[in-house]
Order: sequence, then structure tokens, then C-alpha cells
Amino acid sequence: MTWRSFTISTACLISGLLGLLTHSSVLAQRYDAYSLADSVTIGQRFEIAISVEHDGSRSPLFPHDFLPDSLRNRPAFELGGFTILGNSPPGRREISNNWYIDSLRYEVATFELDSAYVTSFPVGLISSTDTLIAGTPGVLVWITSLVQDDAEGIRDITGLADFPGISVFWYFVPFLLLGLAYWLWRRSRKTEEIQLPEEKPEPKEPPWDEARRRLKLLEKMDLSKPENVKPFYVELSELLRTYLSRRADIPALETTTREVVSRLRSALNDGIIPQEIVGEMENVLSNADLVKFADMRPADEAGRAALSKTSSAIIGTEKEFTARQDALREEADRAEAGNRDADQADDQEDEAIDTEDDAAEPRRVQEQNFGAPRDGNHE
Repeated sequence: MTWRSFTISTACLISGLLGLLTHSSVLAQRYDAYSLADSVTIGQRFEIAISVEHDGSRSPLFPHDFLPDSLRNRPAFELGGFTILGNSPPGRREISNNWYIDSLRYEVATFELDSAYVTSFPVGLISSTDTLIAGTPGVLVWITSLVQDDAEGIRDITGLADFPGISVFWYFVPFLLLGLAYWLWRRSRKTEEIQLPEEKPEPKEPPWDEARRRLKLLEKMDLSKPENVKPFYVELSELLRTYLSRRADIPALETTTREVVSRLRSALNDGIIPQEIVGEMENVLSNADLVKFADMRPADEAGRAALSKTSSAIIGTEKEFTARQDALREEADRAEAGNRDADQADDQEDEAIDTEDDAAEPRRVQEQNFGAPRDGNHE
């Protein structure tokens, strides 16, 4: 869960608790949220409307008002299964005597597979003396398939096919093939075999060198031209995913951003990618998804900042990977040195045993000779 979604989720929890404490005050108000689209496709933009009915003595608070100051300048934030891209200005209208409705619309997109859902949107009413916080009902939007309606469905299993009887000719085919194989073998023995040199595969470009080369090409792109924005973010996402797939050994090119981040967080114990760098990579990939699928067009400065974050994340990962490799080599060298010392001690022990055996051998021979009968003693 990202910090942005955690912040809004925390606000939803607080809204429920405060709603219990201020039950009598909240009962007089009404909060509602609904989607203007029943179903959407992945990445499609649509709108969610949020309204607050009250007596007009307070000012409304909408979900984006609960964001901390450090996140309010972000181009988007997550809430449940939705990515909030922007909002319309709030509006107010009087529906009866001293009874008003404040409302606005959020432009959102979703990248879920089957359905997108949020349990509640945090809303509230504020005055000079106190603040009431509550939550709207949940919103559910179904995700439709990108397959066209006129596409053919799965066909039913066909019946069993009737095959004609086997001709007598096919019984002789195996013998003909064996004869042909024997002829080719005899022919190959009469001709000299030409041994072609094996082609050695060219060394693959190291992950760091490839990423650095592609980053330098992105630095030359002019992001002031609108036609360059989407290709820039597509290439930025691709080079980062390629680097992760080669350096961290994860299928980053075949999985979604959420799955990539999940795999990176589960691999933190391996020490390849530091935890703070995972957050930077998540931010870059999420914004690239919004550009690719939701047609968001960030400013030139945002693109340069994303390029800088990607470069610093890759450099930090490469330093961590190099330090880890050096530590593994030192550990392997220490283990090899320990094995050599153990082998040397075993050799010295074997030499000592052989020396003792060599020294004891003449004594055993003398004892055997001394105990043996002599010819002069037999009369």
C-alpha cells in the first residue's frame, strides 16, 4: 500500500470513528458518492460525483482536502481501486429553505482487472468552532474486457472424424525410411566432414551500461513538444523495467506495475534494491502508466524530474549490487582460505603418521628376526 492510499484510508477510518462520536450531529447531514459510468475499460477516464447536503452553516471538506501538503502537488493519488487524476471546482445550490448541496466531480481511472471498489470517500463539514468528519457510501465500478463484441466466442467441440482405412503402401514406409537413412550414413562416411567453428555468442551489454545509454538518449528529447511526451514515458518505463528484470531477476516486462512493486518489496531481504529506492521506482512507473493508458500529459519539468529519479534509483541500486557482490566474493575467499588451511593440516597429519610408521618398521623387522629360529641351534 502506497503512502498516498494509506493517507486516504486512514482518513476513512478516522471518519468512521468520529462519525460514531458525533452521531447526533452527523445524522442531520447527508453524504453521497456515485460513478457516472456503470462500467469502464482499463485506463479509461470517467467521473465520480460526491455531494454533501447540510444547512449551510458549515463549509464542506472533500477527499483531496484530507491530503497532506506534501502530496497535494502530485498529479494523481490513489483511493481504493481508483486513481484520482483531478477534480472540478466545488459548486453549491439551494434545494429548499436553508438547505444546500455542495458537490464536485473527480476525474478518475482504474487499472484493476474485474472491478474497482472503494469502501468510502472521506468528507466533512468545518466551521470556526469544530469539524465533522464522515464517509460516503462505497462505489463499485465494473471493468469490461477490451475484446470486441463481434469477436468469435469459444467454439464447441466437433464430432469424431471418419478416417479412411490404412493403405498397404504405408506398411512399407518405415523400411523405406530405414533404407534411406542407411544410404545417407554410408554416403557421409565417404565424404569428409567439414567442421565449422562454433560461433561464440557476443557478450551481452551489462544492465548498467544499457540503462545509462538509454537514459542519455532520453535526455536529448524535447518534452516541450506534445508528440514527444508519450514516447518519452514509454521508453522511460521500458528501460527501468528492463534494468529490473536483468539486475533483480524479476519478470518486470511481463507484469503490471503493482506486481513489479510487490516483487521488489518481497525481495528487500536479498539486499539488491534498498527500500527507499523501491518507492521512487513505484512513483516513476505509476506516472508512466497514467501517460500510456490514461492520456495524462505532465509538464516538461515533471518529465525531467522523473528522468532524474530513474537515474538516481538505478545508480543507487547499482552501488548496492556492487557492494553486495564484493561482500560475497570476500566471503568466498575466506571460505577458500579456510579450506586450504584445513587441507594443509590434513597433509601434515598424514606426513607425521607416515614418519612414525617408517620409524617403527625396522623395529618390527628386528623383532621378527629375533624371534625366528636359527640354523646353528638345531642339532
